[in-house]
Amino acid sequence: MRWFAALTCGLAALCAPAIARADDDKPSADLRYTTDIIADASGGEQRRLRWMGRLDLDLDSGTGLFGVEGAHAHADIFLLHGGGFSERDVGDVQVVSNIDAPYALRPFEAWLEAPLGGGVRAKAGLIDLNSEFDVQSVGALFLNSSFGIAPDYSQSGLNGPSIFPITSPGLLVAIEKKRWKLRTAIFDAEPGDPAHPHRVLPGPFFRAGALLSSEGEVKIGAGGELQAGAWLYTDRFDRLDGRGKGRSAGAYMQYEQLLAGDDRTGALRGWVRAGRAASDVNEIGTYLGGGLSWGTDGRSYGIAVAHARLGDPGMDALAASVAIPRRAETTVELTATHRVSKWLMLQPDVQYVRRPGWGVAPDALVLGLRLHFSTK
Repeated sequence: MRWFAALTCGLAALCAPAIARADDDKPSADLRYTTDIIADASGGEQRRLRWMGRLDLDLDSGTGLFGVEGAHAHADIFLLHGGGFSERDVGDVQVVSNIDAPYALRPFEAWLEAPLGGGVRAKAGLIDLNSEFDVQSVGALFLNSSFGIAPDYSQSGLNGPSIFPITSPGLLVAIEKKRWKLRTAIFDAEPGDPAHPHRVLPGPFFRAGALLSSEGEVKIGAGGELQAGAWLYTDRFDRLDGRGKGRSAGAYMQYEQLLAGDDRTGALRGWVRAGRAASDVNEIGTYLGGGLSWGTDGRSYGIAVAHARLGDPGMDALAASVAIPRRAETTVELTATHRVSKWLMLQPDVQYVRRPGWGVAPDALVLGLRLHFSTK
């Protein structure tokens, strides 16, 4: 891994001048590295210790781009290594680590954003859909991918929607008021090239139609927030039962609440999320998840549950290849974070996966340690 260390050092040296002057009005750079040392301690496909990581170089233009107040540009170039833990070792569908992906070195985001007045903003370029839609703020503490964007949404499309580990071009318009927000966007429906997951640059754009996404959120009382969203692909997809084509669409709702305390002394927060996807073309028809977190910026603790269920067509298709198929996969996660310094955070993590891959593998116990380094 000498090449990896050399690349890290080189990027850090290039970014140092920008990092030193990082503020909202000036160009800045931030180097981040997130790594998981993670093992399947019991069950799953096989017992194995794995090291995987994600190195990000974030570049920001600062505000006032092109002389437009509030306009700015952002780019995120990342390097992924060591992926395949869920696919090869645990066998779970929901993916126990949100940095688990095939090796890649490519732009993840590259967009321009500008205010249009009256609380309206627009963004265009390579956009991470999950930075704007289905954002589970409390769930961001956890490692499991379902607590970032839930699997009823992330499973959709020919290569997933425009989310980690590969994004597609999109255009977003958002209206943001004090008590409510409304976002709507159109994305290229097929990010990257499924046949070449390591490719640096994406393939031809809009070769598989478009993905339309909308979401609204409203603040409720003291510390409460309700979100509801829906998505739809313009092109039709093959039905799981082989009977022609069907429409891929879905909807979700989530509620987050500050239950006690505050950020200074320790805040107790909870959230719950439910979603449905068209089960005639999507394996996962229903998802329910949520959990609790407590802590401050320096130290926090959390427990969460993710429950994904096959629709009837997905269950029938699985029955053709699995002796005793199970309709649901459920993961329970316990995690904690401790900020060692401004640039380093440690996160021990335990996950129990019930019926990985719809019962294809035995129940799995996963133990992990995440280290997060940042220059910012």
